[in-house]
Amino acid sequence: MTDKTNLENDIDPPTPDIELDATTGRSLRPLFIAGSIIVAGVLVLLAVWLFGGFGSKAGRQVLAPRNLDTETPQATDGAKEVVTLTAEQLKNAGIVVSPVGEQMTSAAGETAADGVVEANAYRQTPAVTLAGGIVRRVLSELGTQVRAGDTIAVIFSDEFAQTQSRYLSLRTEAANAAKSYDRAIRLAAINQPGRAELEQATKQRVSAEASLAENRNRFERTTRLARIGAASREELEQDTTKLRTAEAELVEARAREQRAAQLLPISAEVRSASEEALNKLRSSEAELAAARQRLILFGMSAQRIDRLTATQITSELSVSAPTTGTVTSRTVNVGDVVEANKELMRVTDLSSVWVIAKVYERDIARLQPGEAATISVEALPDRVFRGQVAYIDPQLDEATRTAKVRIEVGNPGNALKIGMYVRVSLSGLRSGDRTLPVVPSSAIQTINGRQVVFVATDDPNTFELRSVRLGDESEGRVSVIEGLTQGEKVVTTGSFMLRAEWLKLNPDK
Repeated sequence: MTDKTNLENDIDPPTPDIELDATTGRSLRPLFIAGSIIVAGVLVLLAVWLFGGFGSKAGRQVLAPRNLDTETPQATDGAKEVVTLTAEQLKNAGIVVSPVGEQMTSAAGETAADGVVEANAYRQTPAVTLAGGIVRRVLSELGTQVRAGDTIAVIFSDEFAQTQSRYLSLRTEAANAAKSYDRAIRLAAINQPGRAELEQATKQRVSAEASLAENRNRFERTTRLARIGAASREELEQDTTKLRTAEAELVEARAREQRAAQLLPISAEVRSASEEALNKLRSSEAELAAARQRLILFGMSAQRIDRLTATQITSELSVSAPTTGTVTSRTVNVGDVVEANKELMRVTDLSSVWVIAKVYERDIARLQPGEAATISVEALPDRVFRGQVAYIDPQLDEATRTAKVRIEVGNPGNALKIGMYVRVSLSGLRSGDRTLPVVPSSAIQTINGRQVVFVATDDPNTFELRSVRLGDESEGRVSVIEGLTQGEKVVTTGSFMLRAEWLKLNPDK
C-alpha cells in the first residue's frame, strides 16, 4: 500500500477507471518523462520554423502590415544590442553600409495601374533665335545639363550686325539732338522777355506821353504869367527844362517800344525752335531705347552695349539657355539656315515629371485631383516615388475603357527617365499607399533563431544588432515588416563578420 501511495505522488493522479500496481507504476515513469521531452522539442522546432528560423525565405507570403507607413515598429524592446569594432577590424572586415530602400507591398502592386513617365509640359522652355542666319556652332547635345544663360548655339546673322550699327547711328543722333536742344534753350533764355518786354515798353511810353502833356500845360501857364509879370523868369526856365526832359523821355520810350515790337517775332521763332529741338531729342531717345532693348533681347549685356563701338560690331549671335534644366529636344545642326523665332532646342526642368497612368472605367469615380499616388519602377526596385493626381482625362479610350490620369511627381536626382514604364498605386483605390522598407538579402543574418540586421550608428565603429520580421524576398531583396525604417543605413557587406564578433562577445545568447 505504501508503494502505491508513493507512485501516485510521483505521477499524475490516476483516473477512476485505471488501477495500477506498484510494479507497473515504476515501469511507466521513465516513459512519461521521455514523452514529455519529445513533445517539448517538437513545440520548439515548430516555433522556430514559424518565426523564420529555418528554411528559405523565397516565395513565402506574409500578411500585409497594418501600419502603412515606411517606418515599421521595432521587433523587440529593451536595451540596444551593439557590436563595436576596432579601427583595424573595421578595415579588414570590408564593411559596406547602404540605406534602407522602399518598395510597394505585394497587395499594392497587384492593384496598381500601369503608367509612363513624361516631361512636365509646364516646365519645358524653348530656346529660340530672334534673328535669322546660319548656324555656326551647336554647343549642347540631347541630355546635356545646362544653366540659364549658358550659350547653347552660335548663329551668323547679318540682322544682328545691322541692329548694332543702327544702335550706334541712333546713339549719335540722340547726342546731336541733345546738343541742339541745349543751344535752343540757351537762346530762348537770352530772348526770354519777348511780349512782356513789349508790354513794359508800351506802359513806359504811355507814362511818358502823360508826363509830357502835364509839363507842356505847366510851361504854357508859366509863360502867360511871365508876360504879365505874375511869374518870375526863374520859374519859367524850370518849367522849360521839365518840358524838354519830358519830350526826351517820350522819344526814348517810343524807341524802346519799337525795339520790343521788332524783337517779338524773333522770340516766338526761338521758342518754336526750342520746342522742335525737344521733340527731335525725345524721338531720338525713344528710337535709341528700342534699339538698345533689341540688342538686350539678342543677348548683349547692358555693359557691352554701353561700350559698343563701330570696331566691335559682330555678326555672331549667341543663343542662350532660357532656363536651367536638361536639353530634351534639338532641331538644328551646324550649317542650317534658320529664320527669326525658330526653336533650336527645348530645355526641360526634370526635377518634376508627369506620370500618365491608365485607370479602368470602374475605378475613375473613386479618384479626385489632389489624391496621393505612389510610383514604383522595375529599374529602381529599392525606390518609391510619391506624387499627386493633377488631372483626370474626361474622355475614355474606347478600346481599353481606360482614362488617362496625370500625376505630378517629384524627381530627385532625375532618377525617373522620360518614357519609363511604372506602376502606380493610387490612394483612392483599394491598393492605397502601402510600402515597406527593403534591404538586400546579404544584410540578413540569423542568430539563435532570430533574423537580424546590423544598423549603422553615429559612431562609425559601432553597429546596432536589430531583430527584424521579414516579408517577401525577390531578386536578392527582402521586404521588412518590422524592425527597420526607410532611410536607415544597414550593413550589406561584412554582416557575417559582425555576426561572428557578436557571438564571440555573447556566447550565451
